[in-house]
Amino acid sequence: MKNYCFFVTFLALLFLPACSSLPPVVGLDTAVAQTQAAAPAQTAYPTYTPFPTYTLFPTYTPFPPTPHPTKIPFIESYSIRLSPGIEASLIYSIETGTEIWLDFPIDATLQPARVMLIPGLSSIYPPTLVYNGDAFDLLAGLGDQMEGFKRFTFNAPVSVTIKFAASQTPDTRSLYTWTGSEWEKIETACKLPSPVFDTSAHTIKTSICSPGSFAIFSQNGN
Repeated sequence: MKNYCFFVTFLALLFLPACSSLPPVVGLDTAVAQTQAAAPAQTAYPTYTPFPTYTLFPTYTPFPPTPHPTKIPFIESYSIRLSPGIEASLIYSIETGTEIWLDFPIDATLQPARVMLIPGLSSIYPPTLVYNGDAFDLLAGLGDQMEGFKRFTFNAPVSVTIKFAASQTPDTRSLYTWTGSEWEKIETACKLPSPVFDTSAHTIKTSICSPGSFAIFSQNGN
């Protein structure tokens, strides 16, 4: 028994230095704590301020639609039918007080046609002429659709009577037509007799030979 104890004691003394070099046993909690300490510290996400709550736009009452400018309506006195063998008249009253009377003879057209008068000045005029606001365009063509209105001409001259207001003098004014390049007196353009002036009735009587643009001018200085 003594020998056995001696042998065990000998073995213990032999292996004790080798075992003393092993690191001490560390507990699990201690190891986890050391691992967390060795890991780099993570930056926490910043706390964002929530978006502000916006006030809704107020509900506006929509504006009513803007109406288009009202144009002068074409009544029957501004647009008439022409029939062969039947006389016809078209009357246009201007805001200046002037009245334009167009009298179409029975042979003004050889086929059913329509004539339309459009108020207003359609072209500029030279400084040698004075414009007083009396002007119109006259369109004419075959049938109610006015076919061929660009080439239509009257078969016979159409009488024109211009009635001025009492404050206006007709003897200083003339009816002109636009030739495409200039304003020319109607009697010159159509090769018709000179107009007749009636100062007591404040009228000018003349004729036109075809549709077109017309205006009443006086010479500058008169």
